[in-house]
Amino acid sequence: MTGTAAAVIMLTTTSALANWTSSLDWVRVGFPSRTWGDQSYSQIHFTKCTTDRQSPHDSVHVQLVRVDTSPDTYYDTKKFTECFTHGDGDETSTGVWTGLPAGDYRFYIKSINNADVNVLSVNKVTVDTTKADG
Repeated sequence: MTGTAAAVIMLTTTSALANWTSSLDWVRVGFPSRTWGDQSYSQIHFTKCTTDRQSPHDSVHVQLVRVDTSPDTYYDTKKFTECFTHGDGDETSTGVWTGLPAGDYRFYIKSINNADVNVLSVNKVTVDTTKADG
């Protein structure tokens, strides 16, 4: 019976890990992503970003937050610029957070072009938790 209980706990913990792909359509500062379970490592990719006010200095700041604690636990903010096409062929920005405790996470859009008046679209958002977990 003890072996079965341990296997069920391990299965539950492992099944909470998630990788997903989506998109963002005209979101504003403060937008929360969907939640995913993770332990140790989260990598977020934004591919092909656009704003309502294109500029040569486009950027979006993304903050990782653990949401199963009270209060929420905030991790550092990453600045994404490469996802805005600058003619160099690179259209993906990546943020990596390591050393994370097991829990439920999401990201928030912290700022767009260093202001809170713009809106952001991202053609492809990918959350990858496998590198350090697996």
